[in-house]
Amino acid sequence: MKRCGLIFSCLAVLSGCESSTHTQIVPKQQVESSVTQQARQLTQLSRELDTISDIEYKDRGFISYTHNKQISNYAGQIALELSDSLSGISPSAVAITSFVSFDSSLRRSNQLGNQLAESMIHQFQKMGYPALDFKSHRGIAVTANGDFILSRNAKQLPKKPAPSHVLTGTMVYRDKGVEVNTRLLDFDNRLVVASSNVMIPYFILSPHATSTY
Repeated sequence: MKRCGLIFSCLAVLSGCESSTHTQIVPKQQVESSVTQQARQLTQLSRELDTISDIEYKDRGFISYTHNKQISNYAGQIALELSDSLSGISPSAVAITSFVSFDSSLRRSNQLGNQLAESMIHQFQKMGYPALDFKSHRGIAVTANGDFILSRNAKQLPKKPAPSHVLTGTMVYRDKGVEVNTRLLDFDNRLVVASSNVMIPYFILSPHATSTY
């Protein structure tokens, strides 16, 4: 209302100036009619602008082909949730196994499952929990192709020290992403001492990351 009044006053002053500088005098009624029409137009425009904020906003959801998220970010989230639910227990050696697809065998993993397991070793170390790498030799194999300490041959790996706890997880494939259920088990009695649930959206995963093998 104040804005319309100010505009009306300005128009009236301008009309008065124009009438004084021209020899032809515009009738008062014609000036009032013109000013009133302009004021009505400004009032209508103001009402239309006020209704813009009332327009319903429809969220189309997150649509993006680029992102800054990595698997390690979700591994960090899993580690935090495990730490929050781990009360009064201090694991001395945690063995971290591959995350597996939640199927009848619980023996199938993929790139995502193995990458999560590798990232969890780093995340547990950051939080002060000792991770046990049970795939390492007691000695170093020196070859022409390189020097190695890791192996997947169970017969070549030492059985001691035994882990105090084991970290494992399952992957459930939902409509919008992979639901990762993680649990920390006491190695001796298999009791769950900590757990976590995280959803990883498909849009951050490469197509072959979820291919089971």
